[in-house]
Amino acid sequence: MTIRNSTRAVFPERGWFELLREAVTNDTELAVIGRWCTLDLVLVAGKETVLLRFEGGRVAEVILEPDISASWSVTLRGTREDWLTFLQPVPPPFYQDLLSMNGRVPSFSIEGDRKVFVRHLHALARIFRIAQEIGGGRA
Repeated sequence: MTIRNSTRAVFPERGWFELLREAVTNDTELAVIGRWCTLDLVLVAGKETVLLRFEGGRVAEVILEPDISASWSVTLRGTREDWLTFLQPVPPPFYQDLLSMNGRVPSFSIEGDRKVFVRHLHALARIFRIAQEIGGGRA
């Protein structure tokens, strides 16, 4: 499955997350491995924050710049450049997956409840592989 549409959607804009929601919803592999993945996850890309609420492995809600009343279990924090490098179809060494980024990219971190993160790691790996297929939307 190839999902390239960089002219319409740029990470981390709402349009990019809508493409992700659609791609995740239509992914047959994720339908099986993600059925128990219910998680509130925040992506921080520099100064921008996006809350993703997953229910049954699907993107149930996207909240750009969540307010103080929102809560979540896990934060994936990196620079915008970290995310755009990770979102390449074939990322360079240390950017292939979230765990390698956490261990080898100083500006990237996994924060929050690590047990929750590890519990959903297989589904999250598939979700972020789909995200890499979408790409970051830069020329």
